[in-house]
Amino acid sequence: MDLSRLKGYAPLCFITAGVLLWRVTSPYAAILPWIIASMLFFAVVNMRPRNIRPRPQHLLLLLLQLSIGAGLYLLLSLWNRDIACSLFMCFLAPAATAAGAMTSLMGGDVGFATGYTIVTHAVICILAPLLLPLIGGGEGVPFWTLSSQIALLVARMVVLPILLAWTVRLVMHRFGREPRPHRRLTYWLWLSTLIFILGRAVHFVYEEGAESILLLLASFGVGLIACFIQFNLGRVLAPRIGIEETACRQAMGQKNTALVLWLCISFLHPLAAPGIAGYIAWQNFFLTYYMRKTHTD
Repeated sequence: MDLSRLKGYAPLCFITAGVLLWRVTSPYAAILPWIIASMLFFAVVNMRPRNIRPRPQHLLLLLLQLSIGAGLYLLLSLWNRDIACSLFMCFLAPAATAAGAMTSLMGGDVGFATGYTIVTHAVICILAPLLLPLIGGGEGVPFWTLSSQIALLVARMVVLPILLAWTVRLVMHRFGREPRPHRRLTYWLWLSTLIFILGRAVHFVYEEGAESILLLLASFGVGLIACFIQFNLGRVLAPRIGIEETACRQAMGQKNTALVLWLCISFLHPLAAPGIAGYIAWQNFFLTYYMRKTHTD
């Protein structure tokens, strides 16, 4: 039996389980941030701190994503502003905490992907409180209040695992050893997230019910549009700006959907959130494709 081929199908099995077992898994979705933080920890613990730094290409990619998102928002708002808002939030979302870990599993430049995660999370703490009132949300919430709430989430999901990883590296270095966690551990942690992420997405769509079903489907559909654009944009841009392709693709396409889903639910129209739920599902199909391609090539 070819175990490597079976491993390539594992993500599809976990996605199927997440969709079918959503009633069982969705109540436990609160564990997700901790699993994702663990993935970032194991990805960063192998790296020297100097390898994770802001680069000029980070700013270029961020400006490009925000510009495309703003342009599509203005275009789509001519039809429905709430659906346009959903699409824009898919572009505003920072790079996923797990982007560096996934890049590591696919043999890419972990430093670039993790650096982009840090940059985009820092920027959203400033941009989100400024942009949300412009697109119909966050009215009445002081800038510093909203910014500090976002910053606390970022500290828990990004800053804490990175600091812990560097502390472990420092302590082990003092004893003349190097931390070398097995890549397979990160891979199975990622697979476990699929069950909870898809379960939460299916639960959210189920809770919305049959009201405004066409708008609900439209919001879910813009997640696919945003996902397709950003994953493929990263792949196309990488050789043109001198960045390793896997890192660029994952940095642009893989998103911290938990953060923007919270923003949508807390400050925007309910129709904005299904787009993020859709992005959760679609990005995991993209990740499954690239992961299977990596492990079967």
